[in-house]
Amino acid sequence: MLINKVRFDGQTFLLAPDQDVDELKRAIVTAMREGSDFVDFATVGHGTISLLVTSSLPVRFQVIERTEEQLQILEAEPPPFDEDAWIEHGF
Repeated sequence: MLINKVRFDGQTFLLAPDQDVDELKRAIVTAMREGSDFVDFATVGHGTISLLVTSSLPVRFQVIERTEEQLQILEAEPPPFDEDAWIEHGF
């Protein structure tokens, strides 16, 4: 199963399968161009996140492949937002 992963300023999130990635990218670009704004997005295991996006905030999207079992584990016990925890959990 392909999962969209996004990293904001060192914090990593797996996007919910129903999250429109193209729409999220447009919202981020708009917020950056306008100086700053909150952008909401749905995640796996952490619910809806509202992030203040500024022009100095690095953003990285990545598509990763995970099994349905791995996704269920993440939904039940998501790791913390920091990148080191994701690496430690193999995600």
